[in-house]
Amino acid sequence: MTLGAKIKKLRNEKGITQKGLADQLHVTFQTVSKWESDTNEPDIATLKELAKFFGCSLDYLLSDEEDKPKEEPVEVVPTEPVNKTVIIHQRELHVCEKCKRDIPEGDLAMEDVCIRRPSRGSPAEYRKAYYHKHCLDEVKRERTIKQNRERAAKASRSKKICFGWGIAGGVVALTITLLILLLNPACKQVIHPGIAVLLALLAGYAIFSMLYCILSGSYIGDVFTWCAGLTIKFPGLIFSWSLEGFAWLIGMKILFAVLGFLIGVAALLFAIGLSSLLGMVSFPFVLIHNISTDYADAF
Repeated sequence: MTLGAKIKKLRNEKGITQKGLADQLHVTFQTVSKWESDTNEPDIATLKELAKFFGCSLDYLLSDEEDKPKEEPVEVVPTEPVNKTVIIHQRELHVCEKCKRDIPEGDLAMEDVCIRRPSRGSPAEYRKAYYHKHCLDEVKRERTIKQNRERAAKASRSKKICFGWGIAGGVVALTITLLILLLNPACKQVIHPGIAVLLALLAGYAIFSMLYCILSGSYIGDVFTWCAGLTIKFPGLIFSWSLEGFAWLIGMKILFAVLGFLIGVAALLFAIGLSSLLGMVSFPFVLIHNISTDYADAF
């Protein structure tokens, strides 16, 4: 019977799994599997630990005998404690996470890997990952390449959103302004067609720069939101419990609704106007910032 077959037989008799035996000997279960398949053999220190764990002699493990001989009880003589550190399994190898091969002691590299992100009431959990040094360098290089690709994809997507919506809004503003200035008889009498085209281009640029800056995550988005949210709180109404009182109440509610709508439209137009003026000035600086940061702050 081979050594691997004996280890498997003794393990089954003890009712323990390969993982359980590996934990007892502070090795990996892949190492135990290699022992039992006679791919690798444990060193002499590990053989002593196996003999002690299975309750057999070292000679039995190394011999060809199939049956375990009965051992005579040995009287244990107490000895004085010795203050020294004993290192066991110093030759035991870890398995590389990348290539799944044993790692020599001089080529061992490790890092902490997050296995559970922090959540409410529980911190993040980490485990040790073991690599060959060149494997760890390769893993880090692959991660860097992946992060760069994700960053480039995000930048491309953000750039398309900012310029796409900005150009679309600018074209709509330019077209509407041009139609109003060129087709309105009152405007045609006052404004020269060349100036009308110039004003339309200016309106298109204003809306384009406003949308671009808002979608880029700049301060103009906060300005637009604050201005568009301006409103007036109407006072409460006191009315009499009569037909005329209810009619007056309904009329005032309709009036307040119309006033609220008009105030909302005015606040929205004010927000567009102010944000457009700020966007025309801020667009070059926001564009330079986006290019330098690769659109990291954009939506």
